[in-house]
Amino acid sequence: MKTALIPALLVPAFRAAAVLLLAAFVQPAWAQYPNKPVRIVVPVTTGGPSDLVARILGDKLSGSLGQPMIIENRPGASQTVGMAFVAKSDPDGYTLLQAAANMAINPILMTDLPFDTVKAFAPVSLTHMTPYVFVVSSQLPVNSLAELFKYIRDNKGKVTYGTTGQGSPQQLATLLLAQQVPLGEMTEIQYKGSSAAHPDLISNRVTFMIDPLAASAPHIKAGTLRALAVTTPQRNPSFPNVPTATEGGVPGYDFASWGGMFAPAGTPRDIVMKLNGELARTLNSADIKKRFDDMGLVARPSSPEEFGTFLASEMNRWKGVLAKKP
Repeated sequence: MKTALIPALLVPAFRAAAVLLLAAFVQPAWAQYPNKPVRIVVPVTTGGPSDLVARILGDKLSGSLGQPMIIENRPGASQTVGMAFVAKSDPDGYTLLQAAANMAINPILMTDLPFDTVKAFAPVSLTHMTPYVFVVSSQLPVNSLAELFKYIRDNKGKVTYGTTGQGSPQQLATLLLAQQVPLGEMTEIQYKGSSAAHPDLISNRVTFMIDPLAASAPHIKAGTLRALAVTTPQRNPSFPNVPTATEGGVPGYDFASWGGMFAPAGTPRDIVMKLNGELARTLNSADIKKRFDDMGLVARPSSPEEFGTFLASEMNRWKGVLAKKP
């Protein structure tokens, strides 16, 4: 009798052990994520804010997530080449997009986008804000915004300005300027990225550019580019001697771009939140804040919901601005 009772008493224990063993092998995707390298697609060339941020964050996330974060530049067609690649990728958290303000602009300017910006992506987090700066070659005899405006008017039809394409922040920043200051005829020169524009700007083949401070900062520090004004209402702590555009004679001028990380739509919520948490910890760390400050960027984490609301507000804002475009 006692011998028969022993196996019966052990049945619950065996069942519990079996359940634990099964759970060890059958886990939700987010619990195992990531178990292989993660690709971060940057839809611009190397050297710009999005690329620099992706590389800095990728390095930190590689350590905290325990897997390599591979940065892949896919520029072209106002950043839509890289965006489309991510939109069509598997929603498993292994292909991410480090995007910029073109996410909000392209749907306004382009009727043939190969994806729906709102429906094709899952916002993960804002990563940063990007102040811009008016820059000219150090060879150009211009030392302030007032002098630049006079130079433009005195050289009607001969002045060029650089942008990174249709709907780019550089183009929009110049459009905002032209809506506030009567400058007259100028010629836009489009480049694939800020780094591609800098040689022509430094050599004075392009008159001026409203460029990300992060991209122009090394050349400003080297003395090959001259900073005339920043585009934000406050001076930048990394360049305290550079006045604001308002101080330079354009009252109320306020422009900044932004960057953020997206995943393909349908990515499991738990994976999105795991990435969001790691990004928040990274962006709130003192060393990353300092690195961003030194580059002229402002670290700005957010929740996925806050990022989605921000994207919608940016789309509405620029729709109004572009409606006034001549």
